[in-house]
Amino acid sequence: MKRLLCLASVLVGFGWLSARAADIPLSAFDGIWVIERAEMNGDTIPSSSVSEIEMELKGGRYIFRSPTATTKGTFKLDNSKSPVWMTIYEEEGPNSGREVEGITELVSGGWRAVYAMQGGGRPSKFETAADSGQVFASYKRKPGTEPKNRPLRGLMISGGCCHDYPGQDKVLCEGISARANVQWTVVRDADQTGTKHKISVYQKENWSEGYDVVVHNECFSDEKELQWLERIVKPHRDGLPAVVIHCAMHCYRAPTNDWFKFVGVTSHGHGSHFAYPMTNVKPEHPIMKTFPAVWQTPKEELYNITSIEKSAIPLATGYSPETKKGEANVWINTFGKGRVFGTTVGHYTQTMSQKVYLDMVARGLLWAAGKLGEDGEPVEGFKP
Repeated sequence: MKRLLCLASVLVGFGWLSARAADIPLSAFDGIWVIERAEMNGDTIPSSSVSEIEMELKGGRYIFRSPTATTKGTFKLDNSKSPVWMTIYEEEGPNSGREVEGITELVSGGWRAVYAMQGGGRPSKFETAADSGQVFASYKRKPGTEPKNRPLRGLMISGGCCHDYPGQDKVLCEGISARANVQWTVVRDADQTGTKHKISVYQKENWSEGYDVVVHNECFSDEKELQWLERIVKPHRDGLPAVVIHCAMHCYRAPTNDWFKFVGVTSHGHGSHFAYPMTNVKPEHPIMKTFPAVWQTPKEELYNITSIEKSAIPLATGYSPETKKGEANVWINTFGKGRVFGTTVGHYTQTMSQKVYLDMVARGLLWAAGKLGEDGEPVEGFKP
């Protein structure tokens, strides 16, 4: 499995960072945290015992404050392990010089960890057992300390057949982050280039926790299990914003229409590859305000659309000389409580590299996340 972490600061100064299974940037922990729930040796710790404890984290350093002690030190992550390893080293305090092994993961609204406080080896599960010497803690931000302008946390899922996914990951991450304040985690399972594969990130019940928007740029049309499909679409139905690109429209053809209800259109095929005129049919919409009246695409793959959901609104069409009509190729959709921006444009990395395309997709992502103004610009705090 391979993940790529793409941060705006990294893009400016250091290029790309390569990583693996469950990459979490240290910056995700920056802030002041209080304990929401805790347990030790399998027993719940009363909230009254932890209510005055707080952790201040910044750049891999921590300050732990309790009514009886203040300790300081460093922590590091090993993203090559699953769950992610967290190792804490106390520099100042009653246990100066001590190293504590743990595991951690992001969850909705914060993070959680399990620590081997009494040694005995690194924990492997997010729970504790009797006599384990382990402590579990779930953290949330201290009220009043929430960052005003934190980046959108974007999860980009890619891979499958027929496309240059490594190149597309790079173009999309860099292009969107140059236009909007987005911090990326990209999941692409290595060597999975067929049409049938269960992407690793979906194995987790809470696969979407910790993310503000998900970009689906995967292509697994023969993965048709109903329970698997429901696992993917449920967070979006519950309100998680989404962007769906190109072959995502050909995925998960389970014996229900739930995937197509989610993406907003139904398509089972495409014609030959050709450049075509793409018409802006909703120029008043914030996503399309700076899109040309007509854009002549490079050589592309225009999907044939057989139906459009009642909840979807086409924003652009591409004229097919084969079907003799304009095929909806950009739209917005509402799926349950979630907003979805979709486009079938994007077979070739060359197309994705075009300024017109990246402007459109970045605005579509911001719209889905509720961060696009009526003027077509990012709202305050979400400009690059």
